[in-house]
Formats: sequence, structure tokens, C-alpha cells
Amino acid sequence: MIHAAVIRTTVLLATTTLVAASALPRARAQNEIVIYRCVDASGGVTIQNDTPCPAGTQQTVKKVGAVQTMPPPNVIVPPPPKAPPTPPPPARTQAPPVAVAPPAPPPPPAPPPPLFHCRTWDDRDYLSDTATPPATCVPVQPRGIDGSIELAAGDTCEMRPDGCAEVPQAQLCVSWKKRVDEADFRWKLAGARDDARKAELERVRATYLGSTCVK
Repeated sequence: MIHAAVIRTTVLLATTTLVAASALPRARAQNEIVIYRCVDASGGVTIQNDTPCPAGTQQTVKKVGAVQTMPPPNVIVPPPPKAPPTPPPPARTQAPPVAVAPPAPPPPPAPPPPLFHCRTWDDRDYLSDTATPPATCVPVQPRGIDGSIELAAGDTCEMRPDGCAEVPQAQLCVSWKKRVDEADFRWKLAGARDDARKAELERVRATYLGSTCVK
């Protein structure tokens, strides 16, 4: 009886091993997992994957269907962080305006300078800036050594100063206006070609216009 049991166990073990060995390629072909449970003579149990039990051990084969692999989870890629806004360029600092000194006001007009009313030796009146204008050479009748006209020779003249008096303050503006008009008349009388008379006209006109006579 003992031998019969051992033989039966051996046959069963060989059959099981054969079945497992024949099923291994198909299981692997179907991507199955084969688990071997091995029991040795001392009763120790060993479980191994895809490797048959060693000789002298009791082997139990268990096939496990292919483990379905789960698809990888959808990885949500976060959007890239937004770049911080570009700060505006620093405002240009403008240099403080340079204070420009206002132009100096023109000097206030001055009272008209003194003017003199003069008269020549032949009673001609004119206006002068000075009380002592140059003397005039007045022609005189020549006489001879004896004092007679008959023995006279050549022409002679006598230097005579003009008599001048200062124009009163109350009449200065009127007299200066008259002085400008007289200078303008003399320049035009010369055909506006006499530079000396033109310079005199410009001088007396500037003096009159820059005085308090013109408001």
C-alpha cells in the first residue's frame, strides 16, 4: 500500500509537472503568470514565480491571468508660470529748469539835456548844445597903411563869437523838437547826400527820442 501511494504520488507529480511544463509556453504566450508551490521532504514550503520546483519536492502549479496594466494616468502639465510683468522704464528725470534772469529793464528816460538859443553877428538864430559855439570869421573892409580903402589889398575877416542863452526848462522839449526838425531840413537841403549832416540828424533825434519829452 505504501508503494502504491508513492507510485501514485509520483505519477501525479509527474503528470502535474508535465501539464505545467506543457502549459508554460502557452501561458507565457498568453502573457500569464505561473506560480509554483514547492514542498520539500521536511514540509518546508517555497513559492516561486515562473521557475519549476527542484527535484525531490512536491510541486503545485497555479496560473494567474495576465495582469492588466493600467494606462498611465493623464498627467496634467501645469502651464508655465507667467513671467512677471515687465516694469515700465524709469521715468526720465528732467533737470530742473535753469532760471534765466529776466532782461534788465531799459533805463528810464532822462530829462532832455540843456539847449542854447544862439544868434550870429548877422542876426540869424539857431539852437546849439553848447553855450560857446565856435566863433565866426566875419569879413571886414580892408584898409591900407594909411587907413584908406584905396590902398587896401586882399580880403580880411574878424572872428566874432555868437551870442547864446540857455533855453528855459519849460521850453526844452519844444526846442529839442525844433532842433530835430532843423537838422532834418539841413540834411534834405543837401540832397540827403551829406554824411556829416546825416550823422548830426541821427544824434539829435536819438537824444530827443530817449528823453522824457517823448511819452
